[in-house]
Amino acid sequence: MESFSDALSGTFAVGENAQSAVSALPNNASNFEGFPTALPKKTTKFVQYFVFFAVIAVMFVGVYRGLIPPLMENVVVTTLVPRDVSLVNFNGVFASATSEGSKYGGQEIQRAFANGEIIVDFTSQERLRDQHGYTKHSSEWLIKTPFMGDEAVTLTPIIALSVPVLAFSFFFAVIASFLFPSHWGLFSMRTNEVIVDTRTKLLFQTGFSHELLDFLVLSDADVTLLARNNPALVEEYLQALWDATRTEHERQAAMTSYRDERLFDAVHIAEGHHAFVRNSLISRLKEAFSPAVERSIRALQQARIWQRSHSALSKGFGLYMSEYFAPNCGNNVQGLAYAGAGLMIVVIGLRGLRFIPSTRPSLIIASISLEFALLVALGITLYFQREEVSSIESLKRIENNTQSVSLVMSSVDSASFQRAMHEAIRERIQSPDIDKRLAESLTQTFLESLRSSPHHAKVASPSRA
Repeated sequence: MESFSDALSGTFAVGENAQSAVSALPNNASNFEGFPTALPKKTTKFVQYFVFFAVIAVMFVGVYRGLIPPLMENVVVTTLVPRDVSLVNFNGVFASATSEGSKYGGQEIQRAFANGEIIVDFTSQERLRDQHGYTKHSSEWLIKTPFMGDEAVTLTPIIALSVPVLAFSFFFAVIASFLFPSHWGLFSMRTNEVIVDTRTKLLFQTGFSHELLDFLVLSDADVTLLARNNPALVEEYLQALWDATRTEHERQAAMTSYRDERLFDAVHIAEGHHAFVRNSLISRLKEAFSPAVERSIRALQQARIWQRSHSALSKGFGLYMSEYFAPNCGNNVQGLAYAGAGLMIVVIGLRGLRFIPSTRPSLIIASISLEFALLVALGITLYFQREEVSSIESLKRIENNTQSVSLVMSSVDSASFQRAMHEAIRERIQSPDIDKRLAESLTQTFLESLRSSPHHAKVASPSRA
């Protein structure tokens, strides 16, 4: 009977054709269209970081200056103003005008032009009550409509809108970074590094060769093309993958039978079905190794699609999130979400205590926006976070390990086991402190028997004479 170590080492042998695996892959498949197999030379990454933060800055300024003011102004005018009221545009300020002031539309607003019932001022100019009829700083926005009460609501956009605009700009920069080539995009470069790290991790977890791992992450079309060009090589790989995923029951059944162990020759696999067989064997890795191994291989298959064309954004993004960000930064995102919730509770509490007036809700909007952004980040992280291994799967692995230990023990005869036990006992007796340990053990046994004797219990009890 073969030993467990011999069976394990023989599992990953793929024959003489393994050395020529890379050269036999289809066109542009051996180098994986730039699919990295080793970490690139260490660079400063200055260009990638510069481009990333430049995109954030450009998006923040563009959205904050050019998109938000007209958008919010249009929302307020169309939703918070009664339909039966006509507003006059006084050079960017929408207000309900007096009968005389309606003639001066397009000019700067004056106190005599507006009746003060409705004012929507999103301009960056300072307003004075004596001159314009209301007070507003140049860095503030003012909204006064019947739907929002009798008093005007003043917003400070740099406080209220910086968080949501910055979150949107950061998200846009991340997406753009995945679309850029790796020498420009920060997350494109980081995804290539994660691909190399995942490949290295799989090599250690499975013991597969580089060529066999490259075969596992090929697309179905490439597997079909490789089977046409070099069917013997594909059969070797499939056989090696089958040997690696065989259970102990299947091993014992194969050892007791006289059937041919070569299961994946051209007779057993129809043309065009090699990819299906490969994928079925990959599914068996969940039981042979762990579900994480199968998921990592599937993620590398998707990442290869992104490597060919960065427009397949979800493929590269999914690999980066599942293989790096969710396992390493998930707790950090969750902690930030809890901290944001605490900050929002404090701000809303101060509003309830009237330390923050209802006419200046900028800080409340900022805290709610911050918590919303953190919860969205937490939701995306949890979506890509892998589920914990169930207790049934854990017990199944323990059972498989127990069977492996039993297989090893069954290969050792009883005489050898007895000699090993006698040798261990002899070394124990011949240890330098054997006399001291024997004396302590005998003393402890004597004291315990003395305490449990009836005479000791009678002497210990108080005399009632």
